[in-house]
Amino acid sequence: MPNTAAPDQAQRLRECQPARGPWTIAITSGKGGVGKTSLAVNLAVTLAQSGRRTCLVDGDLGLANVDVMLNLHPRHSLRDVVTAGMPVEEIILQGPAGLEVIPAASGVEALADLSVVARQFLVKTLQSLSLRSDITVLDTGAGVSKTVLALTLAADQVLVVTTPEPTAITDAYAMVKILSHRRPSIAISLVVNQVEHAGQAREVHGHLHKIIQRFLQRDVPMAGWIPRDACVERAVREQRPMAVYFPYARASEAIQGLAARLASLDRPVEGRPFWQRLVESADAV
Repeated sequence: MPNTAAPDQAQRLRECQPARGPWTIAITSGKGGVGKTSLAVNLAVTLAQSGRRTCLVDGDLGLANVDVMLNLHPRHSLRDVVTAGMPVEEIILQGPAGLEVIPAASGVEALADLSVVARQFLVKTLQSLSLRSDITVLDTGAGVSKTVLALTLAADQVLVVTTPEPTAITDAYAMVKILSHRRPSIAISLVVNQVEHAGQAREVHGHLHKIIQRFLQRDVPMAGWIPRDACVERAVREQRPMAVYFPYARASEAIQGLAARLASLDRPVEGRPFWQRLVESADAV
């Protein structure tokens, strides 16, 4: 029977300074297959285990699978809020450790087509989501589609996920370049996934960071690295979050460390809530 006890590091998360108001973390990648959704799910669960009110938004329109990884069965999504006026509370799913899940945010693609009055109504409707959570984790789609950029550009913090594969590194650079040009002040960090050891992660980050500094004149620190771990694939197959069922796996402990570092960061004071910025950023892309 799997060990469901909360890891010792969860206590360290609880001891971190609380966030200054709601905070949004977008997890994105330049290409698929780098473990982005698994990271988003387990990071959100880990943050919820620490006692923070956490919301996980599935923003992957083409391959929405957050609900699959958590063995949830949504009947409605954000599309129903955007296009049919359904109350936000009716689409929320309950995940482990008190995590709230917004399934398949398909309605984002329709934001640019709304009238001014409809947008204002939508912003007011979605404010309740911001009030419900300390931290919102966004699992975006891979690539640089308009929907992915709208979600990512509206976030407070962006985690760009890559692996040591050359194509993944190239696409990660492309994502950083586009985000930096669209919103120069946006906070971006790198997560190197599926690595054999810390040295490999540092090598990947060092190579990518050197290119970013040379051509984009900005810093992109490494938020953390996740080792290759058979428990990741097992958790996906069994539709159970690794953070709950395999808390002492190497990958789980790495995500606990990442969550602790994120929770201790100084948060920018943003006058506009995430959902308002999202509606506005739909025009910008």
